Amino acid sequence: MHETAASRFFLEYPAAGQRLPAGRQLLRGWLAPKAGGAFADLRVRTPGGLRPAVLGHPRRDLAEAFGGPDPYLPGGFEVALDLAPGDTPLTFEAAGLDGTWIPVAAVNVTADPAGAAAGAPAVPPAPLLAHEFARALARLLRRLRAAPARPLPELAAAVAAATPWPGALRFPHRPFHGHLDEPAALARAGFGRLNVLGWLFHETEPIRRVLASFDLQVWQELRHGGPFAGVKMLHPGLARAGDCALEGFIDVPAQLPQPRTLRICAELADGSWHLAHVHRTWTDDREDEKLPVPPYSVWTLWRARRALRAAYAAAGVPLASGPALRAAVGGVRRDFHFRAPRRRPAAVPEAPPPAATSAPAPRRILLVTHNLNLEGAPLFLAEYARALAGDGAKMGVVSGRDGPLRARFEALGATVRILDASPLAAASSARALRGAIRALGAQIDWAGAPLAVANTLASFWAVLAAADAGCPSLLYIHESTPPAAFFPEAQAAAALPVVAEAFARATRVSFLTAATRRYYDDLAVRPTFCLNPGWIDLAGIDAFCAAHPRAGLRAQAGVVGAAPLVVNIGSVCERKGQTIFARAVDLLWRREPALAAGARFLMVGGRDTRYDRDLADLVRGLGRSNLQVLPETPDVYAAYGAADCFVCSSYEESFPRVLLEAMAFGLPIVSTGVHGVPEIVRDGREAVLVPPGDTHALAAALQRTLADPAAARAMGARARQRVESTFSIDRVMPRHLALARALAAAQR
Repeated sequence: MHETAASRFFLEYPAAGQRLPAGRQLLRGWLAPKAGGAFADLRVRTPGGLRPAVLGHPRRDLAEAFGGPDPYLPGGFEVALDLAPGDTPLTFEAAGLDGTWIPVAAVNVTADPAGAAAGAPAVPPAPLLAHEFARALARLLRRLRAAPARPLPELAAAVAAATPWPGALRFPHRPFHGHLDEPAALARAGFGRLNVLGWLFHETEPIRRVLASFDLQVWQELRHGGPFAGVKMLHPGLARAGDCALEGFIDVPAQLPQPRTLRICAELADGSWHLAHVHRTWTDDREDEKLPVPPYSVWTLWRARRALRAAYAAAGVPLASGPALRAAVGGVRRDFHFRAPRRRPAAVPEAPPPAATSAPAPRRILLVTHNLNLEGAPLFLAEYARALAGDGAKMGVVSGRDGPLRARFEALGATVRILDASPLAAASSARALRGAIRALGAQIDWAGAPLAVANTLASFWAVLAAADAGCPSLLYIHESTPPAAFFPEAQAAAALPVVAEAFARATRVSFLTAATRRYYDDLAVRPTFCLNPGWIDLAGIDAFCAAHPRAGLRAQAGVVGAAPLVVNIGSVCERKGQTIFARAVDLLWRREPALAAGARFLMVGGRDTRYDRDLADLVRGLGRSNLQVLPETPDVYAAYGAADCFVCSSYEESFPRVLLEAMAFGLPIVSTGVHGVPEIVRDGREAVLVPPGDTHALAAALQRTLADPAAARAMGARARQRVESTFSIDRVMPRHLALARALAAAQR
């Protein structure tokens, strides 16, 4: 056995001193992490280069010997190597959950020349599929915009080199049968989650559960059962072929090395685990998909396609051909056409700040929002409306969906109207979308409204309706994502030209952070963009704290004694990354069990969505009794007031309200450093910032914060000082009111 500070490794075949026939051989063994550790992948460094190993065979004997939360430790491995006669030095390297590769064993394997014919022949892998080539081509176009100075063949070679081929390291062995349609060799991970789609069945035994994992830290259950197209026809004599579909979303921690390796295990009725699928995939995250493409050109697309084909040929990767490939490339062309900027990108200066004016507040302002839920952007509008009312303005509110904030607007004297905005999503062309916008605009009373304020990108339509009515408009953008990534693919082709028109016709477009503004540079055609940060009502929070002593709030939350309470607050959804937070808590348990056991971890914001149900399944599977999800509530201040630490695990944020609220309560903050977050809190000063989706970094940040309460309290005090000096409503709101006054005065 080979042992390091972090691992135990044993090569079972070949045994020590055993000579093998030359040719292709399957080496087998096991790898077990030491206490508190975990390994996500395994590879072999040979004289001919790196070879991926299949790590993840469930081993009951290893679980019994070394312990673990599951009945099986997925430490068994196998690796197919072509051995030349003589000695071959091999170095086995394992990837930890921090994403780094470390050597775990160095062995020497000897092969005899006489056995060259005894090795099993390699099976030629399938060609790269049409949709996989299309995804690579789309990636190349984004790289071309990001690095225009690099030669196109060089960019194409980098894309080809990143493509894991063959993607499948292991197919199900009989008596199992199965196949994966997704993930492909190139796949979309979205907000840290990857869709798995395929089928799996056993010839004679029912499958109790199907479990999947990228990091081997946590196994997540896939939905299994029901028919999958074509499988029954492929296996007509096997009854279970009609009940074999696989589907679900699996977390992809961002720190795992690319390409990522997915392992899928089947659990039979007797409780035994069996490794079925092992598949490598290079995942594009949400930020990669946001990268802009160059201006549209058929010549650019043709050159990119030719360069990519040449790069795959040079790498020895065969490509599919025929109608499927032509159709896939045609899809890339259409996507390229509607995502491309409508003009050559050029720097456009920001709008000048509003000139000082003694003009009175607008008599009436129309506020348009996508919903009236208890979410950051609608809450922003509600507080903005309160300031406008205090300035003497009357308001009309138009929303595409009703919600609990309606009462707050009506209490300010606003008239609230809910309009059916579904025709916007149903429009199949830009022309139809413009018609739907005109129909919505006709339902709005524009008389006496010198200004329309459209809140969020989803309310872009109100800008065009206001322009048609001769009304100035102010568009507030909260989304740190370009329109091409914001709208569903089915709507994008129709929506994007109209969205571009809305940005061109808006009187002003206001962004909360510079990071958010950069996503919209291609839409700036006039100097109408401006930057105005968000705010927080400190007086309201201080009044709450004065009326609700901390001891009572902790008792209400069920916190015992001085146990630290860590809260993650925000609507449960993929963008907020609550599954990553849950996995980080589990990782903290594994590494520092005493520290983790002494704390309590609450996620506040649960609803009833598929992601909520997946999160509930994950939390239940982790079995950490002090990790809990609470429903969404309007009384969220109680959670802040009881807490000792605040965590934001989001993948995407512009100017998160929850961060300002945590600062106002003087909480130490651990947050992903995404988009506008570093413009609010500074790493090492008011917060500990970590990369989005990185479970290892998040767990380490939690560990440092909980282990040093004095330093954490000092960080929370600095956060309170910063929010007072920079983001209090008394300091920031006058900028927003001055802008509204100036735009309305210009109309007069």
